[in-house]
Amino acid sequence: MWHYGSNWDGNSGMWLGMTLVIIVFLLILALAIWMIVSGSRRNNSDNNPPQSKNRSVETLRERYARGEIGTEEFRERMRELEEDRRG
Repeated sequence: MWHYGSNWDGNSGMWLGMTLVIIVFLLILALAIWMIVSGSRRNNSDNNPPQSKNRSVETLRERYARGEIGTEEFRERMRELEEDRRG
């Protein structure tokens, strides 16, 4: 009797719903991919040797500050760390 909607087949709600579901699915998929990629980049940056060398320099400075090593040994080891970093 009464016909609601002005589309060809009267199922505009169905097409709108399917389109929204597809868009939401694609957004969720893109978010998941972004999280995986950013997580793998973060894990790779955690394993970088320069960070461990920075830690080595910190440890060496701490040992020097505590008096565990002398000035000459400190300088020699700092030179070795610098050479490793360059080479």
